[in-house]
Amino acid sequence: MKKSLLLLSAALALTAQAAPDAKPTGASESSAATPVPAVEAKSQIEADYDAVFTIWRRKAPEELSRKDRAFWRFQDETMRAFAAAARAFAQKYPNDPRRFDGLVQSSFTRPWFIEDFKPAFDAQPGERNLIVDQAKLDAFQAEQAKLLSEVAAAPDASPRQRGGAFFALLADARGKARAAGQAFDITQYQPLVDRVVTTLGDERMMPVVEQYVGGLREQAPAAADAFVAQLKTNPKVAVALQAAEDRQKAEEVKAAEAAKRRAAEIGTLKFTAADGREVDLAKLRGKVVLVDFWATWCGPCVAEIPNVVANYQKYHDRGFEVIGITLENPAFAQKDDAAAKERKLAAAKQKMLDFAAKRQMTWPQYFDGKWWKNDYAVAYGVNAIPAMFLLDQEGRIVSTEARGPKLESEIRRLLKITD
Repeated sequence: MKKSLLLLSAALALTAQAAPDAKPTGASESSAATPVPAVEAKSQIEADYDAVFTIWRRKAPEELSRKDRAFWRFQDETMRAFAAAARAFAQKYPNDPRRFDGLVQSSFTRPWFIEDFKPAFDAQPGERNLIVDQAKLDAFQAEQAKLLSEVAAAPDASPRQRGGAFFALLADARGKARAAGQAFDITQYQPLVDRVVTTLGDERMMPVVEQYVGGLREQAPAAADAFVAQLKTNPKVAVALQAAEDRQKAEEVKAAEAAKRRAAEIGTLKFTAADGREVDLAKLRGKVVLVDFWATWCGPCVAEIPNVVANYQKYHDRGFEVIGITLENPAFAQKDDAAAKERKLAAAKQKMLDFAAKRQMTWPQYFDGKWWKNDYAVAYGVNAIPAMFLLDQEGRIVSTEARGPKLESEIRRLLKITD
């Protein structure tokens, strides 16, 4: 495959020979035609950093979708360009702490190195039906593992960078083990963890140590206890461990308080549903209510729908209600004006209503078209779906895990159904 224009532009942006305090020369194509207010010129390092993440933020043309081969080639070339730009930035600015940002991010948006597509791709578009250049992919991953190890042990890495780097290392290793049908052994990373502890020896090491101990505890609890005991023999490390434990306890208390607030507030939901019905949970006292956060694009959510529908049809007349909170994505584009956004919002709403009607989801749905910033998702701390709150007859949360067979058993228990 020919080198992409993205890769070329990234290389040009990051290899420009300029003094650290040099000002950018000229204006962009978009700004050349229309005068803009004067702003303070960026330094070369700021311009280069922005150039890296401008690549990462590129979106595929709107006419392309996941089923199109051109979409996958676009994403692959974009990810290759981003990874190359991130590495070039890190080499050019070895003392800038932001040099780690792109290196870590490119582990979560790594390229595939697509050569072609399997015949099954058109019917089932996805990674499994890509034909990749395995040698290039292996070389990329090997170099990436080396870079991430350096980030994990770097004294000037931030907790987010350090934790992200080690998380990516573990995720890649787990994926390879799974693909090979082998068990993942986290102890292969103990030399790196030891290096981090030796190099840092204070609270900076905790994003790595906590992940390692957590993984080791799942694999071999006794080994995890022994590892922590060994760490505590170093007084400086022991202080860092205690600080981390204190922080975790404080976070648990904070989470418990937030859960209490949610429990007190969720029973007061009141809104106009997408189909015009008025919903007021306060008026549903005496009934068991499932508040279900979902979306048409969420596979696990869709998989659970038949179970919810079956229970709704079976127990609705006996006191079971469902309220849907849908996190639909209207897919707004930066170029959209108000009219375009309004059209997309209406289309997303109608798509959801048609989807629900087709699947006999006859209960009311809250829709605001804000995707992850859905008003109720933000208010109740929902950052992953499916998410659900099962409320008893007093409006209190009794379960957030009532899925599958457990949903029916909880409904029957709360409604005191024994037949």
